[in-house]
Amino acid sequence: MRIDSLTMNNYRQFKNVDINFNLAGENDLHVVIGKNGTCKTNILNAINWCLYGDEPHFSKESQRLPILNVEAINNTNDGHYCSVNVMVYIKTNQGKYMSFERKAKYKIQKGDGKQPIHQGTEFQVEATDDDNNTKLFSDEKADKQVERFVPKKIREFFFFDGERLDHYFKEATAQNMRHAIFNISQIDLIERIEKRMVILSKELRSEAGKQNPAIEKTRESLENYENNAEELVKRIEESTKQIGIAKEKVKECEDNLKGMPDVEKLESERKKYLNDRDQKKDNLKEKFKQKNSILFDYGKIINFWRPINQVIEIIEDKISKKELPPNIDADLLNKIYNSRICTVCGTKLSEDALQNIADLLKTFKLSKLISIELLTSLSPLKALKDKIEGFKIDIEKVKRDIIQYEKDLAEIDKKLSNIDKMLSGYDENKIKQNHIDRKKWELILEIEQQKVGSFKLQLLAFKKKIEELKKELEREIGREERLKELRKKIEFCQKAVIFVEKIKDQIMDQTRKKIELRTKEIFFELLWKKGTFKDVEISDSYDLTLIHALGYPCLGSVSAAERELLALSFTLALHEVSGFNSPILIDTPVARIDEEHRENFGNAFIRVSKNKQTILLFNPAEYSQEISNILDDNCSCRFASKLMTNEFETTLEVL
Repeated sequence: MRIDSLTMNNYRQFKNVDINFNLAGENDLHVVIGKNGTCKTNILNAINWCLYGDEPHFSKESQRLPILNVEAINNTNDGHYCSVNVMVYIKTNQGKYMSFERKAKYKIQKGDGKQPIHQGTEFQVEATDDDNNTKLFSDEKADKQVERFVPKKIREFFFFDGERLDHYFKEATAQNMRHAIFNISQIDLIERIEKRMVILSKELRSEAGKQNPAIEKTRESLENYENNAEELVKRIEESTKQIGIAKEKVKECEDNLKGMPDVEKLESERKKYLNDRDQKKDNLKEKFKQKNSILFDYGKIINFWRPINQVIEIIEDKISKKELPPNIDADLLNKIYNSRICTVCGTKLSEDALQNIADLLKTFKLSKLISIELLTSLSPLKALKDKIEGFKIDIEKVKRDIIQYEKDLAEIDKKLSNIDKMLSGYDENKIKQNHIDRKKWELILEIEQQKVGSFKLQLLAFKKKIEELKKELEREIGREERLKELRKKIEFCQKAVIFVEKIKDQIMDQTRKKIELRTKEIFFELLWKKGTFKDVEISDSYDLTLIHALGYPCLGSVSAAERELLALSFTLALHEVSGFNSPILIDTPVARIDEEHRENFGNAFIRVSKNKQTILLFNPAEYSQEISNILDDNCSCRFASKLMTNEFETTLEVL
């Protein structure tokens, strides 16, 4: 589809303006050039207002003015009516025509500060069918026709301010990417089904709870955990967004500090120390875990260390004093003494041997059972003592490691502090402010990362509890024969939610891969430096990475022109994958591009325009000789916007 013409009547500074985007040659490329203040940006706003009923691109001056043309207001009597209307005329891919027209009626009030009173807005669409019959659509049916042209949720990728190209990968990239791919995937219906199934499941559980107090109690507990889990998901998303912003802000501060005296060297050292600190912190955490594990393993033994020692000393003392006889059967000794013959070897005992046996029997002052118990306990008690000696070795080693890591961290913090003092020692306020801002955003980054980690742990625990409560609820409902049908419905809803989530993830993943492939193909097709980059990747977590020819990620270090080209490639890939081959309209497309790269960007727009209508809105400074030399001879048409002497009206002239 392409915009064939745009008509604006009494729309802001355009009193009666028709722009015909005639196609001439192989390039569907159209250029509008106008000074700031001539309302060329309102061409972008006019299209948005006509199609969607709002104006997303405003200067502060425009916001203070009524949408109705000031000259038209002045020429209308007090109490009379005046209308503003904008019409976008479309030619479809099948050669059919559609027109979108929005009209707003106002009652004029004369007097200082009085604004026209809005009386109502009408929006209608005309379209020709396959038999060339004209059909009229209004209200919701008209909005549906707009969705066939460019859906509102993805319009930002079709009609946008060029500065967005430069900022697109500077903001929370992964969040932006996921949002864009989610919208392009057009899985709203699937998500609505998922939400409906969740709501229906809760309603069914509530109905079951009315039948049994025990079921209701479990249901309330389950719903409470589910609500808490949903809240945690929102918090994780918000903190993740803040992490992305903080990372970009830190990078901006670091970029601003580059090139300053000794700053690059200090920055390099600082990054090394930060990496070392992170590694040492991780190692320290592991050592603390190891220490806790050792203490847990030896805990019981350590608690009984004193009594174990005391018992060993008592037993050994009694053995040394011969108060504790060896582990020999006293009855056996008595039998040998009485028979005067050794029952082991059969030898007849001498008088001396008999006297020794008699003396040995006299030393038995403890009972037989206690003696045996003490003697058999000695060996395991000594084993425990030996194990404790091993504990001392293990715990002392871990303690030494912890002390060393803490010393290392203290030394690293000291070095980082010294670097910060050196970096903050310059007189330039801008450098100082960048250091302050960087520390602020680094702190925010650390806090938000900690939040995400904490939230994820809580969410994991909640999910585990939710599954337990679901099973418990199923069991309780299952016990009620009268709730058999209700249980089947709940099970169906739960299975449907799981199935829909899988489908949604699959569609998102397929769309991501398609967009990744087309972004890469378009980028390398438009790129002027063919040997500099190797690959473009969009990860599972929706981070976009530009890979240098040498194999390292380099998105953060490329020029604004290369970054904008990548954003343009991503945008065009979204167009293709979405299935909406509608025009692309960019206001201030090369505002942040240096003169060196404007010629390259001009050639890129020419190549894009061979397959897609491309409308570019320039100010004269942007439309410099470098880009005009490229575009002038390759445009289908060029226009100049000029402000009339009364400053209330802008006209467009064909160049």
